[in-house]
Amino acid sequence: MKRSMVRRAGVVALALTSLMAVGATAQADAQRLSSCLGSFCLYEHDDFAGAEQEFLFTSNGCANVGSTLNNKASSMRNPSAGRMQLYTSANCAGSYGYAAAPRSVDGDLTNNGFDNQATSVRRVTP
Repeated sequence: MKRSMVRRAGVVALALTSLMAVGATAQADAQRLSSCLGSFCLYEHDDFAGAEQEFLFTSNGCANVGSTLNNKASSMRNPSAGRMQLYTSANCAGSYGYAAAPRSVDGDLTNNGFDNQATSVRRVTP
């Protein structure tokens, strides 16, 4: 009887610990998502991990990727209403190599052949 109660207490403690870990992970994901509302964000690693650079466009225009993520971006979020074009050259020179539709995400730019290549970003009207 005593062993059964101890065993049940152990199972309950393990279940509560697991739930707290899942809650912390979900909270971290929500914080990462909320840091990029209404703008465009590039991330250093797949699945929105690592360093982040946020671009705030109030109209169409071009911005260079900062030195931390220049040619190192592996995922992106575009919660804005604008289409974003990524270029391999500074100042949006040449033709773009990747286009992000309005209100889209891409957790791995590898599948589009644009992993670790972004040097500048242009916002254009959809």
